[in-house]
Amino acid sequence: MNIEITKVKSFIPKEINQTPDYYCTWQTQLYATSDGKPEKQRKVMCENSLFSEEKPYGWAYFYEEFRKDLFIVMDDSWDVPLDGDSKFYGSLLLSKDKFPSFYKGDNAENALKMLSDKIKMLGWKGLGGWVCAQEPETLPEGQSAEEYWTSRLKMCDKADIRLLKVDWGKKAGDAEFRKMLVELAKKYAPRLFIENAIIPEAIKFSDIYRTYDVPEIMSIPMTMEKISECLKEGEINEAVLGLINCEDEVYIAAAGGFSMGVMRHPYCGKLPDGRADMSFPDCHRNVKSKIAEIKRAVNWHKIAPAFGGGKTVYSDIKLEDFWEFKNKEAEIEAWWFNHDVIKDNMSGDVLTKTAVSAIARNIELPVVYQDKNGDIPYVVASRNPNGAVSVAALGRTKGRRYFIPKCDIEICGKNADTFGIFGRFGSLKINSELDVERCRVLAQDLADNVVFDITKSVKKMKDCIIIGGEIIERIGTLAQPNDDTSEAGLLLKIMI
Repeated sequence: MNIEITKVKSFIPKEINQTPDYYCTWQTQLYATSDGKPEKQRKVMCENSLFSEEKPYGWAYFYEEFRKDLFIVMDDSWDVPLDGDSKFYGSLLLSKDKFPSFYKGDNAENALKMLSDKIKMLGWKGLGGWVCAQEPETLPEGQSAEEYWTSRLKMCDKADIRLLKVDWGKKAGDAEFRKMLVELAKKYAPRLFIENAIIPEAIKFSDIYRTYDVPEIMSIPMTMEKISECLKEGEINEAVLGLINCEDEVYIAAAGGFSMGVMRHPYCGKLPDGRADMSFPDCHRNVKSKIAEIKRAVNWHKIAPAFGGGKTVYSDIKLEDFWEFKNKEAEIEAWWFNHDVIKDNMSGDVLTKTAVSAIARNIELPVVYQDKNGDIPYVVASRNPNGAVSVAALGRTKGRRYFIPKCDIEICGKNADTFGIFGRFGSLKINSELDVERCRVLAQDLADNVVFDITKSVKKMKDCIIIGGEIIERIGTLAQPNDDTSEAGLLLKIMI
């Protein structure tokens, strides 16, 4: 192949990622305890876990190369004492017995500010936290819910807390409660993102709406389904931000214009007690060995930020994936196993899920041609409001096999000159309104700064460019370490 290194500057901006992407500690809490029971996971959400440098702790030192582009979100229960006293749920007061070194006296607001400052000093974009959707039982007598949350949001603003992940609780299904938090935050903590979940109607008024819990072994189809529940076909959402957070599906986030809440972490392999980590099984997709994908996704968000609104269309084709549990894997405790998302889709030892094959936002549905076995991947595509176009070909699960069918895919580029390409392809055909016959085609790994001229390695016709899957794979994985199994993430530029 005739691929030359060019001398043009990297197309990835140096500015910090403005999309509210974050790393969430929940799955690392599970890993550190070798236990899927929430009680132990809640106890381990403490300063030792964040700042001790010994595995399985040291979470605040993850992702050194790109943590400047992520918030770190402390999950359930940073504001609840070690004994798990439920009356503190919703307190937003940094637990003194979990974070003792941040207290100088009893001032919880100063303690939270000190913790926030330390997180930023380590290079993170900022600090966020999980919030139980209720007021604590310690609420002062006579204080209204609005007065209480006003005081807490003012505290968050002073402590520079940047994101609140509003989760389960007594008011989890209360849309008015969630809307109140968003409105109060805009008034008293304007730099703070409020992320809601559980009730899809909240997408209409939230800064961010999270698609919510899914097991990694069926994460792609379940996330595709949840997105389709949030974004009705053809509907244009007029929310101020209205971002959808598709959690750990980082290439869905990148290609679809969504935000992400990363849960994969670099502690590969088995749990500390030697059992298989069924949250991220290495016998399947081995997501914990795909860290470079996070870097590519945040870098694409610097070019094409997550966006709300827009028109969404779905393919009429439905795909069915399934996972077969073996060797008593189903008996291994994990936070998700007794979750309805599993129970509603289990038959014996088989977990099955059906979902739409393709989602497109502000762009025509990609055309996907079957591979020689008759398979197609899940596909997500979008046109960003700034004109950039992105597409991802995502994997399938059948039995105990994870694979991405290498298919020829065709997208509508119109007048776009910037493309984000994620996953595995047989080929990618970009239909274009540009004068592509006379253009140069440049490409770079979204995890790197080196730009390649691939003009001689692509096929150009009057109204389209065809890029072979081997080019996407070769350049789109170039920068990752040998032990990183990330799928390709390529930035393509058409230079007229």
